[in-house]
Amino acid sequence: MEFAAAEDKSTGITSSDVSLQEPQIKKNARSSASFPFLKPNLSATSQQNFVKIIRRVCYQFKITPSIQQEDDISLDKSKHIIRELATELDRVVQWAEDVENIQTKQMDKQEKQQSSEQLSNSEIKLKKANKILSEWSWKLKEMKQNSVCLKGECKETLRSLHKQWKQGESSILPVMDWMVWTVLQSENSEDSVPRQWVRSKQRSKNAVGLRISNKVWNWITKSTADVILDPNTANPDLLVSEDGKKLRAKEYTGLDYWQGYQWKRSKFDGWTCVQAKEGYGTGRHYWEVGVRKKREWRVGVVKESAPRNGYVTMNTKTGYWNLRLQLGTLMALTEPVTKLDLPTPSKIGVYLDIEEGHVSFYDAEKGRHIYTFNVDFKETGIIYPVFGTVETDRALVISL
Repeated sequence: MEFAAAEDKSTGITSSDVSLQEPQIKKNARSSASFPFLKPNLSATSQQNFVKIIRRVCYQFKITPSIQQEDDISLDKSKHIIRELATELDRVVQWAEDVENIQTKQMDKQEKQQSSEQLSNSEIKLKKANKILSEWSWKLKEMKQNSVCLKGECKETLRSLHKQWKQGESSILPVMDWMVWTVLQSENSEDSVPRQWVRSKQRSKNAVGLRISNKVWNWITKSTADVILDPNTANPDLLVSEDGKKLRAKEYTGLDYWQGYQWKRSKFDGWTCVQAKEGYGTGRHYWEVGVRKKREWRVGVVKESAPRNGYVTMNTKTGYWNLRLQLGTLMALTEPVTKLDLPTPSKIGVYLDIEEGHVSFYDAEKGRHIYTFNVDFKETGIIYPVFGTVETDRALVISL
């Protein structure tokens, strides 16, 4: 690296001097060796300062200075020192470039190592998959003949899943999933595979909107319950049909429906809700509710000890496990609320399993899972179906 010495007429100091003495003054951006070297016009004090600066710079760059005393300075020696400094600066610049090249090579090496590690991870996953398939094949060989396909169960389900796949309603993964569940099921009973599927699949976080095979759906709906509404628990603003299967809000006629009302702990006197006559403490129970073209409804279950009076918060925290449609939004009344990005169903299927500990909701017409509450029913007492609506024109209908 070379520096040019250009004299500043106002100060009498060359740009080379400025670069050493006054760092805040901007140096000429372009330097060239074609300029002549001008002798510094230095006073005695300036010479002493210059020598100090030269020595400090020499010390920083580890140069042995040829100036031994402060008054021992000449043009030749100054030129010699500056040339030494230029040489050292060239060395520093080259060193910086070498460091930068080394860093670049290290980064390239790290990127290659990361790519190699990713490849290694892929190879590890492949080996694990091969191991699982190998163990699975050996297990199949050890199974007795005709110990898997229970009364055409597997064949029927595969046919249903294949049809869904051909129609573009699902991927091929449910087919493989069903095969694994069927082959590796440990229980030797007709309902073991559907039970295992419901227990594991629809209770996962990724089960919203999951298509259910015909075999599983038939197994769920087999536990049909005869749900009848209890008018003694209904809010006075509700109208319950004589057969206990329909519910809607009363139209305002100027009559006082609350006249003669007597407070009861089991009666809803805030929210417009009603519960069923019969509750459940054990077993599996399924029922369906027609909500076609309705804009507002509530469907689910409530524990026996949950509060029913006033405008209490009706969610999982207070003993309600409900699905609700409000202002066009479908939601599960968890704490906080879980909004569901699904089309509004026309018929809701409700499946309650006390022993397994879950309440599940389905689009009963499309056979799709909507949402599942996982609940420990050991200390909840009796569980009652519960319904609610504020609409007067379209009734909520219990179809099963």
